[in-house]
Amino acid sequence: MTTGAADRTVTRRLQAALLAVSEVTPELLFGEPDGGFADELDGELQLVDDLGFDSVMLMEFKSGLEEHFPELGEFSLPEILPHLHTVGSLVDYLALQLSPVEVA
Repeated sequence: MTTGAADRTVTRRLQAALLAVSEVTPELLFGEPDGGFADELDGELQLVDDLGFDSVMLMEFKSGLEEHFPELGEFSLPEILPHLHTVGSLVDYLALQLSPVEVA
């Protein structure tokens, strides 16, 4: 799988996890009520400031990520918290976690 294809896979699964959070709507995420899935998410969207996440929604989102990325197992809150600032930082983190480990 190419990097572009991998990024699209991460983006689609991340979109599904975002939309699983109770107060996140397609309109909020994509600008249209029936926005569906986009090829890209705006990497600059901030989970707290732009999408209105609070601590309960972040925990709900963490559970959604675990459901949509089962191969990564359970996320440690201290490990994932620094990556929950923007959509872009989270995409980068997930792509890194999903990439095969290189053996030196």
